[in-house]
Amino acid sequence: MLKSDLVNNTNSNSDEINYTSLPTVLSRLKLSILPQKPSTGFQPKPLSLLERISRKTIRPSVRSVIPNGITIRQQFHDLLNEPISMQYQRHFRKYFARDISTKTFTIDEFDRLFQVTSVLSKRILIIFNLKQAYDNNSVSGADVIRIARLLWVSPMSIKAFILFKLFDGHDKETISIDDIRSFYEYYLSEFKFFKDENRFNEVVEIFLQGFFPSNNENQQRQELNFDQFYQILQQNPSVFKSLYLISIPDQDKEDDEEINYFQRWRMYIKNNANRIVFLILYILSLIALIIYVIIDRVVIIPNQSVWQVFARIGGILIDYNYALAIILMLKQTMTIIRRLYYFRLFIPVDDHIDAHRLVGTVLFISAIVHSLGYVIHFATHLDGHSWFVLMFTTTAELGWVHYSAPITGVILWLLLIVMIICSLQCIRQRSGCYQLFRYTHYLFWPIFILLVIHAQNFWKWAIGPMTLFCLEKLYLLKRHLPQYGRTRLISVRIEDDHVLSLIIERPVNFNFHVGEYINICLPNISQNEWHPFTICSGPEQDILRLTIMKKQNWTKKIYQHFSSQLPKSTNEILVTENSTTTLSLLSNEITFTANQKDAVACIEGPFSTCTSYIFDCEHVVLIGGGIGVTPYISALESLIHQLRQQRCTCFQCGAVNYTQSALRPRKLKKVDFIWINRDIDNFLWFQKLLEEFEAEQEAYLTATSQEQQARYLDIHIYCTLIRSNEQAMLGNLPYDLVANMYEVMQHQDIHTNLKTRTHVGRPPWKLLFAKFKAEHRTTNVFFTGNRIMANEIKQRCDEHGFPFQHEPYF
Repeated sequence: MLKSDLVNNTNSNSDEINYTSLPTVLSRLKLSILPQKPSTGFQPKPLSLLERISRKTIRPSVRSVIPNGITIRQQFHDLLNEPISMQYQRHFRKYFARDISTKTFTIDEFDRLFQVTSVLSKRILIIFNLKQAYDNNSVSGADVIRIARLLWVSPMSIKAFILFKLFDGHDKETISIDDIRSFYEYYLSEFKFFKDENRFNEVVEIFLQGFFPSNNENQQRQELNFDQFYQILQQNPSVFKSLYLISIPDQDKEDDEEINYFQRWRMYIKNNANRIVFLILYILSLIALIIYVIIDRVVIIPNQSVWQVFARIGGILIDYNYALAIILMLKQTMTIIRRLYYFRLFIPVDDHIDAHRLVGTVLFISAIVHSLGYVIHFATHLDGHSWFVLMFTTTAELGWVHYSAPITGVILWLLLIVMIICSLQCIRQRSGCYQLFRYTHYLFWPIFILLVIHAQNFWKWAIGPMTLFCLEKLYLLKRHLPQYGRTRLISVRIEDDHVLSLIIERPVNFNFHVGEYINICLPNISQNEWHPFTICSGPEQDILRLTIMKKQNWTKKIYQHFSSQLPKSTNEILVTENSTTTLSLLSNEITFTANQKDAVACIEGPFSTCTSYIFDCEHVVLIGGGIGVTPYISALESLIHQLRQQRCTCFQCGAVNYTQSALRPRKLKKVDFIWINRDIDNFLWFQKLLEEFEAEQEAYLTATSQEQQARYLDIHIYCTLIRSNEQAMLGNLPYDLVANMYEVMQHQDIHTNLKTRTHVGRPPWKLLFAKFKAEHRTTNVFFTGNRIMANEIKQRCDEHGFPFQHEPYF
């Protein structure tokens, strides 16, 4: 809290030091760090340089004067050499979690302390007259504290002077175009934001035009002194605010409210009531079946051993959980439930895959109990036979089909073991193992047949679910008909080195909703392999688009198959011409004729997910990690279509307006779209779509009156390649400066060419969710991505009472 107060008060965007606010900050600093002493007999200490500066009174007209470089240099050196007071020593002892004043640090350790790159650390040490320390690879702890204090408390003019000296590598009191260009060549090469040299040069040139503008004779200024440099910063507020990053890294953790154990449980129960109810009902049903077996085998049917009772308990739980596991994977049934609002309100249909895994686990445990019960029963009741004979022959006379229960039981156990092992997450997601998981899951058919033979009453449990399952499979045979599932590829587009898009002709009778997925098979590549992918196109379009990331399985096979058909020169364009991204993507598209073998495609579905009811919410937050954004692209496509449908143009003057009466009744009022990527280039996958929506929304806001204006979509883009600017990361300063200047000069983002800014670092979930809570009556959060991020987002949803839907991985 102390640090943020200083930043907010001392680092203001003023012409000079904010003299009027510094006394308040210093008094707060004293109150928060120093113990309070009685005023009687207290002799004040001599004022420090910073306090002397803060207590100066100057006329308002003087405040608009650009600071003289010589004066600022002197203030910098005076502040640097001023003795460190006890309160600062105590603060930095707490900040660094130890007393570092007597220690020494290597350059690498110095880099980690201030979280800067090697290029910045060298120049920072030179600015602070520590070049000898850099050459010796040894920085004293006292120097570290001096640097940290100056970065922390320095006013904006001194921060600007530090930035100026970062560029002035030769200490000549001026900076030239070549100085800045060479600095950025070293700095940006460490981050590799721009893989293409032409794009890098373009960005640097735009940045230089901002600092070295051309005069009336179209001649560009070649050098700047500090006063000129500082004036340019002040003339561009968005660039000026980059100076806030000249500070020590913010190590303050988010001040989460203290929530006790019972409050957390209460919030969790409130947000997951239907899930908890169904889980309790499931547990109660298991307990009821166990009690039923105990009464039946102990009271009604006497002379049963304890181990026979255990075996019977396991047996009835196998019957029950097998039927339930089948019901939970009836995809068409789940799609129908999702499309019925009140059904999905009470039934946790979004968790049917997780529930299937839970039921499968209980089934396996039940099988262990059932088998162990008979193994021990046979071992303790031999009746003149060997244990081996009782276990592996019909001698025990168990079973309703030729006493085959022991033999079928052994076979069932072996099949179940294979099925369970191949279903494990660590096996299923291994390279090339998805098909192993898929084919071994077909073992449920022989398991079903053997269970009918093995247990007399099993068919009573399974007849209903298996009938529904067979009807669904018969219904899905329509995939072989041209009107429903047999179709063709129109084109394949290679987006980058890891992603491709399939453009598919939509069958005449194929209808789907936003966020649904299909299974696709490309017979010319693999005859019998079907894989699920989300439909990226909107339901209003006459094509189906699938965007697929290359992994170590079938996706790698199709990527290599289609990329090998591209001309060699086209591949070179993709790699070397990033500055002309649109042209590159268009040139990396393969089109097909109807009679080509590669054009044949079969689709099965559609099948629904939780994303399919986005338009039933008032405010939605769509969060996608990497390729996980694909379910929400369909929603954005549909939203654009709805806006365009209500656009009307005057035939006489060409003015554009929108039919408000058609837009107002729609339940969905606002979408916040959050896309998180580690690689900057990944944002180019759907750049065209986002550009279209920005343009459409801008046209809508321009055409409507002030009272009717309301943004439909806010885009939040985050690149996690480097740490967040929100934490006062000095290492981000050069990047933040060039990104802000590019936005000022080009009126678009440096990476995506969108009007929306690309943020660096992870999203500040606490701030974002607090903003959503304050602005909207109800908010629903949808997320597709890894489970670690899902857990963090779900925790925030529970705290704010937001319903949370997570798309599961297949």
